[in-house]
Amino acid sequence: MVYLRSQFDLCTGCTACQLACAARAVEGYNPRLARLKVLVEGENFLNRPVVCSQCENAFCLRSCPVEAISRNPDTGVVLIDKEACTGCKACIEACPDGMIQLDGQGKADKCDLCGGDPLCVRYCVAGALKLVAPVAKEEVDPGV
Repeated sequence: MVYLRSQFDLCTGCTACQLACAARAVEGYNPRLARLKVLVEGENFLNRPVVCSQCENAFCLRSCPVEAISRNPDTGVVLIDKEACTGCKACIEACPDGMIQLDGQGKADKCDLCGGDPLCVRYCVAGALKLVAPVAKEEVDPGV
């Protein structure tokens, strides 16, 4: 399962990640419409990127009454089928990090990791965002 990892100690708050995400998600440069957030805390001393965790026990997936949310069996990414989505907002209420929002058509939308090559990671000059693919259990050396 792949997911994004954010490192608040490297984030400068430049919002380049949000701009890149919004450009892909809504074809515009509005950071508020990005599928990730940069929270500014402590009078601008701490910038904390908040990203979809691709939760193993995804509340959004379990909360969808029409099963419009599923997990890609190959990557583990939680995806929303906009054709099936009714816009009921159950997934929005279920997400503990607030990473789901309604798009312009009233359908749920969230990070889909840009199909495996997240623009937010590519445009984060500080390196505060990383795409992580866990090491398979058989690759771990038990003697370490």
